[in-house]
Amino acid sequence: MKYLVIGKKEDFKKILDEITLKTNNKMQFGGYLNPNPTSFKENLKYFDRILIADPSLEHYIKKELEDAQKNGYIIEILPEIAEKYLQRIPLIVLKKFKYYYSEFFIEKSENRFLDIIITLLFLIIASPLLIVIYTINYFMLGKPVIFKQTRVGKNEKKFLMYKFRTIHNNHINKFCKFLRKTRLDELPQFFNVLKGNMNFIGPRPEMISFHDMCMENIEFYNYRLLVNPGITGWAQVKFKYTTNLEDYKIKTEYDLYYVKNKSLLLDIKILLLTFLAIFKDQGSL
Repeated sequence: MKYLVIGKKEDFKKILDEITLKTNNKMQFGGYLNPNPTSFKENLKYFDRILIADPSLEHYIKKELEDAQKNGYIIEILPEIAEKYLQRIPLIVLKKFKYYYSEFFIEKSENRFLDIIITLLFLIIASPLLIVIYTINYFMLGKPVIFKQTRVGKNEKKFLMYKFRTIHNNHINKFCKFLRKTRLDELPQFFNVLKGNMNFIGPRPEMISFHDMCMENIEFYNYRLLVNPGITGWAQVKFKYTTNLEDYKIKTEYDLYYVKNKSLLLDIKILLLTFLAIFKDQGSL
């Protein structure tokens, strides 16, 4: 399937190349810079469909697009294709289609009842494990067993996030490495869920320093703060551990996808992918 792209090549080539790769070359793209009626008509015959990547350029060929649609050409928009095949919302796409996304990025209501029920059931089942880990950590590392760190949550509200301490005198022993790899050091965060600071699933709560860096350098980063942060989430299961600004941009794109498409079905999918990641020993979320 060959798409005629209405948009600047330098803005979208990287994204469209990634989609081509994801679809095993079944979707291919050609681009325009400031299209005009003559060039549009001359080139349309070489393509199967039309992709609107930059809606600000549509008005140059509005009549031609209408005629193409009447002649059987399917016209698609980049947000739908990007989300379907990349499973994230690229920042450049959100910027170009801000009007399209405006209805999705509003403060989301939280289903606290479901989170509390799941958390209570889990804590009842996992209480022996919590006691064992607490006891081992107490004798191996001493006090405090629980590590508390200030994180940024929904609407930039700061809170103390709980974890089992895994470092003693700048050293991580084998047991603590095991806790990190299996995410068992994250278990105390279920008490954050009970307190309402976090959800079971949502964007990861960031440390203040990383939050400030992202707020200053990543457009639309604040949209990920429209929901409670989570113990696990879409970005955590779909992307790698993040330490630099460029990776944080991509991670934010996955978080934005979650905020827009937040649903029980997506939460179940994230939960299953989280367990799969744990069993495959893919490292820390």
